[in-house]
Amino acid sequence: MVMGGLFILFFISMPLWFKDLRFRMNWWKWLLFTAWFLGVYVVVAGGFTLIGENEVRAGTFFLGIFGTAFFVLGVGLFRLLKH
Repeated sequence: MVMGGLFILFFISMPLWFKDLRFRMNWWKWLLFTAWFLGVYVVVAGGFTLIGENEVRAGTFFLGIFGTAFFVLGVGLFRLLKH
């Protein structure tokens, strides 16, 4: 429930943040950003769910591998959105 509330607040504030950063957002940039953010959301939720179910090793690997991949994708997406 807390994660859902933060999710809503995040998406309400994103247009203001992109405006402050002077990003010109169109529909496909919003689509890419939303897909990336949903992927990060699934990785965090899935990893910590595994850790909470006493599958610490699996949760750590899940967060480490997919978290690193989404970090790299996020840097690339930031550079794409910047132009």
